[in-house]
Amino acid sequence: MIEVLVAIVVFSVGLLGLAMMQIKGAQFTREAGARSAAILDERSLIDAMRANPDAAKAPLTAANPESPTADECPYCFDGTSTPTQTDCTSGCTPKETAANDLALWLSRLRANVSGPVSGVIAQVNWNPSIGMYSITTRWSAGQVDKDVPLSANDDLTYTLNYLP
Repeated sequence: MIEVLVAIVVFSVGLLGLAMMQIKGAQFTREAGARSAAILDERSLIDAMRANPDAAKAPLTAANPESPTADECPYCFDGTSTPTQTDCTSGCTPKETAANDLALWLSRLRANVSGPVSGVIAQVNWNPSIGMYSITTRWSAGQVDKDVPLSANDDLTYTLNYLP
């Protein structure tokens, strides 16, 4: 009788371990999906920048190279403003195309990944020290235990550099 009870306890511990592995596997799958979506969205923005070289050119003539203005750097985005879309049926300037590209990128990003707990979901900055754009996406990795509130430690980021 004691051997049966010990066997049941050992079997129960094994089943609990298996259940935890399933939960962790689902969490890692969700994180990998969000990371893949963020990377694909960043690469799609870079493709849009390549298709619009006049707007994506390096803002080397900026009065303040650390933070160029929107006129000097149409693809720069601080994450707090909302790019305005323009109807381009009769043609757009490179700056209007850049704003449309940013707005489309942000809408896809918001649809594909959950917003971060702290900070902004995305930024595009000109980094004069390396002479490239730094595109950073930030999202919430989520968690298994819904009773524990999310914290900034649950956020993940991915940064991709682009040389125009």
